[in-house]
Amino acid sequence: MGAPEEEAPRPPSDITVFGANCTLHGLSHIFLPGGVTVRRLLWAAAFSASLSIFLLQVADRVIEYCQYPHVTILDEMDSPVMYFPAITLCNYNSFRKSQLRRNDIFWMADLLGVEQGDFDDFMAALGQPTNNTKFFPSKTFNMLEFVQRTSHNIEEMLLDCKYRGKDCGPENFTTWPMKELFPLLSRKLCSSSNETSGVQLGFDIKEDG
Repeated sequence: MGAPEEEAPRPPSDITVFGANCTLHGLSHIFLPGGVTVRRLLWAAAFSASLSIFLLQVADRVIEYCQYPHVTILDEMDSPVMYFPAITLCNYNSFRKSQLRRNDIFWMADLLGVEQGDFDDFMAALGQPTNNTKFFPSKTFNMLEFVQRTSHNIEEMLLDCKYRGKDCGPENFTTWPMKELFPLLSRKLCSSSNETSGVQLGFDIKEDG
């Protein structure tokens, strides 16, 4: 009587083959041939916890996104009204030297970079009298009045102005305090500008102050 034939090994299941070839970290340690082991249970627990945290994060972000209004499609429309745009002028020469007074120098010396011993030389450079025997500084100093008096004004600076091909002038400009600038931005008015529809300005840079 011949020897019994050895039983052929069972081929791995499809899930085992999938786990072995899957690049998702952890699956290859869970779906292995053979019975359940402690190592496989630990890997399964770690994988399930990680996947659950990931799915919770995704769901939370989707819910957060759906709670706020959003626009994914923009429609371009021609408007018959185009508001005069907001313009910001940045000038390092903030104060006109022709408007500076000795009392201004006394209070604003640190901001203007003038040492106390250089007051007379600074006044001479401004073309103003250097005799300070009758000078008495004020008890208080109004910063707003100083800025409004010494800063450059649009009436003197603006030489030429055209908006959408039409003439404009200082009367079309309004000065807004910075504290009121940000609420104005909430109107969300936006327009495109180009060579024909934008603002063309010519300025006197007031180099001599």
